[in-house]
Amino acid sequence: MQSAKRARCDNCHFLTEQCVCHWIPVLSTRLKILILQDPKEAQHAKNTVSLLSLGLSSVECISIANHDVLASALRQKDPAKWRLVFPSDSAVAIESIDADSTAEVEGLILIDATWRKAKKFYFIEPLLYDFKAVCFSQAPVGQYSIRKSPGIESLSTLEACAYAIEQVTGENMQPLREFMVVAQEWQWRKQPLSHRYLE
Repeated sequence: MQSAKRARCDNCHFLTEQCVCHWIPVLSTRLKILILQDPKEAQHAKNTVSLLSLGLSSVECISIANHDVLASALRQKDPAKWRLVFPSDSAVAIESIDADSTAEVEGLILIDATWRKAKKFYFIEPLLYDFKAVCFSQAPVGQYSIRKSPGIESLSTLEACAYAIEQVTGENMQPLREFMVVAQEWQWRKQPLSHRYLE
């Protein structure tokens, strides 16, 4: 039987004492979002995909551990209308794509994993090569302060998704970033500073 202390909110699914429902923004985007998630990230309390899914209803998240489901999902996407957000050698800067090209984009694919695991997954999953890759040449400074990563990879999945959506559609995703900041501060408010960071 679940104790009251470990009870979860029926809406956001976080522990009741970490409920973020009060801050969930009302947002929408014309784009569909597919997140390919490392199973360890799904278990991590500091992962931002759960917040992203609360902020945008068009987010679909699939574990990379379930290859059959993943392959089926990727094969259902039209490579001409979907873009992979990943800095591969052939990636084009998303900021440089013209309006006619962005108008044809229907959805974005992002890999939610540590930088090392994301690179490994990209190199071993040939289905990803069907999609044109986009990268960031002028990414904003990350506000994801509770985990540490070097360089541009320090953007959380939520932040990378928000920026990519803005570049493709012109839609303002700043409320999504603000939600992430206030949610992480609320959820980690009782933790000492030494416990807030993960290398």
